[in-house]
Amino acid sequence: MTFHAQFIMSLCIVKGRVQEISMVAIAKTLDKSVRLINRALRYVCMALLFFMMVLGTCDVMGRYLFNKPILGTYEIFEILLPAIVLLGLGYTQGNNAHIRVELLLSRLSFRRRTILNFVTNGCALFISILILWRGWVLVAGYWRMGRTIPTIEVPMFLPQLLVPLSALMLSFVLILQMIQYIVQIGERN
Repeated sequence: MTFHAQFIMSLCIVKGRVQEISMVAIAKTLDKSVRLINRALRYVCMALLFFMMVLGTCDVMGRYLFNKPILGTYEIFEILLPAIVLLGLGYTQGNNAHIRVELLLSRLSFRRRTILNFVTNGCALFISILILWRGWVLVAGYWRMGRTIPTIEVPMFLPQLLVPLSALMLSFVLILQMIQYIVQIGERN
């Protein structure tokens, strides 16, 4: 049996008998894991936003009350704001919270709408994998160069690491949604 066949039709021994685990069961397990990770990333984003708010307030107060702004606030904001957006992509996609125009979708049958969603997710997955790949190449380049952000002395590859990480999480969510669309089409037939 090939590896691919083992993945789709994995065998597991439970109470002395062989039980088949379907692709749906594997997808459900992966779905729970991805949801847990995305939920944790949501709380990370909340903490980063709160930290930005406190840092910004302290910087303004230090600048206008004591004539001493906090060094590197601008650079920290340049790192944290994209981090909040990027780390929230998988969570937003998983909850179908992205803005989309449903003028055409609402007029389609369930089957056609599901197929269109599958194709759209496939295109998004392709783009996400490209971002993952090129983001990783960028991170590896900055890591080899050893560049740092001058004012705060943070290695440049650390903030850049958020790009492939967020693309990876978004890819997992898109793959799981595509599996769900396949299952939905199969159940309707």
